[in-house]
Amino acid sequence: MSGNGVVLGLVGSPNREGRTNRLVRAALEGAAMAGAATELLQMSERVVAACKDCLPWVCAEKRKCTYDDQAFELLSEKVLNAGALILGTPVYWWDTSAMVKYFILKMFRVHARSAPLQGLPAFGISIAGGTGNGLVSGLRPVYHFFQIMQMRALDPVPATRFNFAGAENRAREMGGIVAAMRHKRHPFTGLEERLLWYDQLPYLGLSRAEERRLLASLAALALPEDRSGKLVSGLARADTLRAGGDKMASMVEITKCYDAGAKALAG
Repeated sequence: MSGNGVVLGLVGSPNREGRTNRLVRAALEGAAMAGAATELLQMSERVVAACKDCLPWVCAEKRKCTYDDQAFELLSEKVLNAGALILGTPVYWWDTSAMVKYFILKMFRVHARSAPLQGLPAFGISIAGGTGNGLVSGLRPVYHFFQIMQMRALDPVPATRFNFAGAENRAREMGGIVAAMRHKRHPFTGLEERLLWYDQLPYLGLSRAEERRLLASLAALALPEDRSGKLVSGLARADTLRAGGDKMASMVEITKCYDAGAKALAG
C-alpha cells in the first residue's frame, strides 16, 4: 500500500494559529515546493474520544472502533491513505498534548496488530513554547507511535521559542524530504531493523540532563554573539563538571546558564 501521495499534516494543538500550526504549515510548504499535494487538519476540530479498552477485543479484527467516533474515523482514514505524515504537538508539562495521545492510543488498539502503515514516511514536530522544557520529552510519544505502527520516521524537529526561526526552516526542509518518499512505502525487514532505525534518530535518546543542556544551549545561541560568551563558557564548565563525575554541580551550572539566557531574551 502506497497511499494517495498526499502529505498529511496534523496539528495537535487547540490553538489554530499557534506555533504548532506554523511549524506544520512550514513542513507542508516544503512538501508542496517538492511537488506534493498537501492537506492540513486541525485535530482540535476532530477530538478523538478516549479508548474504552472494551472486551471482547474486536476492534483490532474489524479495524474499526466499537463505539461511534467520527473524529477517529476521519483522522485514521486520512492517515491510512496518506503518502506521508507530519504530526505536530505542543508540549505541555514536558509531554505531548492530550488530543494527540487519545488519537495515538486508539490507533494502537484498532490498527497496530494489522500494521497497515508499514513503511509510511513520517516525522514529528514538537514546540515547547513557554519555558522550553520538554522539547524532546514531548516528542517521544509521537515517535513511539511511529515505531509501534511501523512507520519509517525521519529526524524529529524539536522547537522552542529560542530556536523557532531555525525550526521553521528545518521543518520546511524535512517537508521536502518526506515529500520525495511519498509514492512508495519502505517497510522494515523485521523488528530488529525497526528498533535500530529508531535508535539512530537524533535527540530521542537524550537523558533529562542532556535535554536540559540542549535547551540551555539554544537559549545561548539565540543571543547576539557579544552577549552569549558568558553562557557558552558556563556550559563548557558544566560539561567539565559532568565529565568529572559531579552531575549535580553540572546541572546547577546548566540551570544558571538557561536562566540567564531566558532572562536576556525576555528583556
